Amino acid sequence: MVLMKSFYELEEYALVKDVPIMQKEGIEYLIDELNKRNAESVLEIGSAIGYSSLMMATHVKGLHVDTIERDDTRYQEAVVNIHDFNQEENITIYHEDALEFDDTLLDHAPYDCLFIDAAKAQYQRFFEKYIPYLKEDGFVLVDNLDFHGMIFDIPNIKNRNTRALVRKIKRFKDWIFSNDEYDAHYVQVGDGLCIITRKDQNENRN
Repeated sequence: MVLMKSFYELEEYALVKDVPIMQKEGIEYLIDELNKRNAESVLEIGSAIGYSSLMMATHVKGLHVDTIERDDTRYQEAVVNIHDFNQEENITIYHEDALEFDDTLLDHAPYDCLFIDAAKAQYQRFFEKYIPYLKEDGFVLVDNLDFHGMIFDIPNIKNRNTRALVRKIKRFKDWIFSNDEYDAHYVQVGDGLCIITRKDQNENRN
């Protein structure tokens, strides 16, 4: 298979155009988890230009990724990139607002993994809407929990909007780590990851 683009080119494009894509260490961690669990399906909230979907689809054998993107320009760029990498059979992209999307249209539910990497202020709403589509033994991975280290220094954030956003990320972090239904583990990789599983899943393993 001859690729019209390389991952390096996608990474450079994202850097120049200020497109938020997952840090290399984070996507490598996610790919490793998917391979260890023999995952066959992922639901990604937040496609951006398709970088993480393409990384997963090309590095995890037999994986299908359903991914949702709201932004018009990013969606169109992702469609082109998915085509250029010849991954149309392995990636289904929806041009929708994930919070308004008719989730009954999801083609590959239930999923082995729910990957949340979209509007950070909406993490809890994304989680609550799409957790029913996760397999009982599946896992959730949430990116950007540290937000460039700002979550540890909220009082000193000068920009009011940024401070409000970081507070919402912290609220989600506090909520999921104190939730009686889920086990959440912080992973100090990239910009801070959180891997979440159902508590009954872990109890059944013991």
